[in-house]
Amino acid sequence: MVNADDKAVYPYTGFFAITPPPPSDPSIIEVDGGKWIRLPSDGRLVEYFLHGSTKTDAAILVDCPGGGCTGALVGKLPGVAEWCEAHNVKIISPSYPGFGHSEVRPGWTIGEWPKSDLEPILEQEGVTDSFMVTGTSFGTPHAQAVAVYFGERVKVLGLRVPYVGRHVSEDVGLPLGQANMRYDSKSCNTNLIGHVIGKAFMSTVSDPASFFDEPSGASRALISCLQPKALEQIKKLNNEHEDAMQCLKYDVNRGFVVSGQGWLYMCATDTLLDHKFDVRDINRDKTNIPVIVWYAEDDEDCPPSHGAWLVEEFEGKSRLFSGFGHVGAAFVDHVKFLDEAKEREDPNRSNHPAKTHLICESVLMHVKDHSNDDG
Repeated sequence: MVNADDKAVYPYTGFFAITPPPPSDPSIIEVDGGKWIRLPSDGRLVEYFLHGSTKTDAAILVDCPGGGCTGALVGKLPGVAEWCEAHNVKIISPSYPGFGHSEVRPGWTIGEWPKSDLEPILEQEGVTDSFMVTGTSFGTPHAQAVAVYFGERVKVLGLRVPYVGRHVSEDVGLPLGQANMRYDSKSCNTNLIGHVIGKAFMSTVSDPASFFDEPSGASRALISCLQPKALEQIKKLNNEHEDAMQCLKYDVNRGFVVSGQGWLYMCATDTLLDHKFDVRDINRDKTNIPVIVWYAEDDEDCPPSHGAWLVEEFEGKSRLFSGFGHVGAAFVDHVKFLDEAKEREDPNRSNHPAKTHLICESVLMHVKDHSNDDG
């Protein structure tokens, strides 16, 4: 498979090169209820899912899934499909390279994803007008990049448990938004240390659903090292939000269905941390995109300081969680999150003040009530 410049999509050969997975079968995507596109730029197959309204006048919402998840997830979360039908909204949610049946692309950068992957999907679906965009966790820099790339076409930007790229975080004095895994897409294919780290990491995440249940062995050690409170928070979520957690577990396993190389290249530093765009460019052209930020003060994955900075930078409407950690703040009450996005959508926003800063104290206290057991 080659791109328009006759350069291999999977460029690595030699002793340390990780063998690419086999080509994806589009018919399996269709069986799963998805759609697919063969990208004109490099020939990769990318899957995506449509959720909600099928009416021709439906409002469009682009969903950027969290890390390890696929475009199938959002429409299965409790109440989301019904919400879309009631509000005449169609969700378009692509799966990132290497997840589900989207084909692998080593070294892809988040800043180029809106042009390389999303724009052809929107064209195939006949979306030529404005749309809303939301993102969760790893999906939040994708959503930010969409807002930068499409500019005034984006009517509202919703971010759940967000982080920003390394360049911006270092520039404004924030900690890294994600752990530095100490390898990139080149090193894991070209030298011994990078190769060993990459292969070991794929082995550790080979049963991703176990991260949200009762992980053992290397998986448990990895969680305990990176997120010491996560196991207790996940236990609480399984007890109090069983339906959402079951959807999440099913989907992360679906994300791994072809190979672990989606995880491998997602967590490579040239994708996870080096985004090749600046989130501060979102409103520099006076587009005044309304921004919603939901984040958690006890998030051990995406630092809460990133959420707080985004709220301040864009004077966004925010909701602060406590007691459920990263995963809870990513998925709890998603219908309410969509409600806020729809409410903030304002086709005449250029005639209004550029930004509005709203903190819903009653919601904040309600969420914090859940954390009483944790002190």
